[in-house]
Amino acid sequence: MTGAGAAQRGFTLIELLMVVAILAIMAALAGPSMMQLIVGQRLKSAASDLHLALTKARSEAIKRNTDVTLSPTGGSWANGWSIANPSDPAVPLQVRGATSSISVTTTATSVVYKGSGRPTPATSNVSFVFGSSSTEARRCVAIEPSGRPYVKEGATC
Repeated sequence: MTGAGAAQRGFTLIELLMVVAILAIMAALAGPSMMQLIVGQRLKSAASDLHLALTKARSEAIKRNTDVTLSPTGGSWANGWSIANPSDPAVPLQVRGATSSISVTTTATSVVYKGSGRPTPATSNVSFVFGSSSTEARRCVAIEPSGRPYVKEGATC
């Protein structure tokens, strides 16, 4: 029933604008925290991917009983890495591309696993520190003398 005394339903323009303004303020406050979360997840992902690549290279060296090399793409670990195929050097066993806004600090030019699963003496105490300029978070991937890689939170292993 419509009439002069009937109540109307809905929101006024002022109420709607107030809700939009409150949502905009909340989104502005959440933005920086969300960026920290995204960069932190990229760090975890990159460190985990290197850990898995080291594990695979070690496993392939044991399986094939020959040296298997994990090396950076384009001379920088931040650009990604690949596991060389001892049987066919033209076709790598695994390739990983770069991760945006992630830096990798290490002294290793490559990691070579012998057929025993142990790293060569030159790469036995190598560590990789993953970081970003937009966060204080760091991840460290290191190789034990036995050849087993591990990941730790922080800049030191």
